[in-house]
Amino acid sequence: MKPSNRMIFLGSILLLLGVVAVTFAGATTLASVVFLGAVLCVAGIFEIVYGIQGRKEGELWPHLGLGILALACSFLIARNPIENTLGLTLLISFLLLASGLTKMIGALSERSLGWGWLAASGVMSFVLGGIVLLTFPVSAFWTIGTFVGVDLILAGLSFIGMGVSLKKVRRNLDAATNKNWEQRTYRAAREREQDRDSQLHP
Repeated sequence: MKPSNRMIFLGSILLLLGVVAVTFAGATTLASVVFLGAVLCVAGIFEIVYGIQGRKEGELWPHLGLGILALACSFLIARNPIENTLGLTLLISFLLLASGLTKMIGALSERSLGWGWLAASGVMSFVLGGIVLLTFPVSAFWTIGTFVGVDLILAGLSFIGMGVSLKKVRRNLDAATNKNWEQRTYRAAREREQDRDSQLHP
């Protein structure tokens, strides 16, 4: 399979998964939180193992502490994922509000190239964070799942766009190569004809 076709295929799968995630945002939210707990558990184990292996270099206690903290967070998430969903939703809303304010202030103060787009992005982030915060705790059941789904959809669209662009570039490159080959062939034929004429009519 050509690289462009692979990118389009992967993008289509991500797009489909994103649509499913947005459609079942509640289940996606819970699954995302559980997955986060599993990731923290694995990360905690690796941190502890790494710390034990590097104890001679003085790396035991920092990595041991991080590993225990990650395992504790993983245990808390596994114990009650719904409560952790509420906490993560609040964290997301505050991050969106802070990100939106930062983007707007930076865009308006710097006014560099493309500052309007940055300001618009800041406004969208701020409004979205406000919606999540104002609709809390109901928003906890759809926020994370919706964000995961939208991220998958955007990733899928970007892969499809890159695949289509790569196809166009390759098509244009092939056309240009064929055109150059035809021009070189025509030039070579003309030169041969001129040489033949010069030999016949010195």
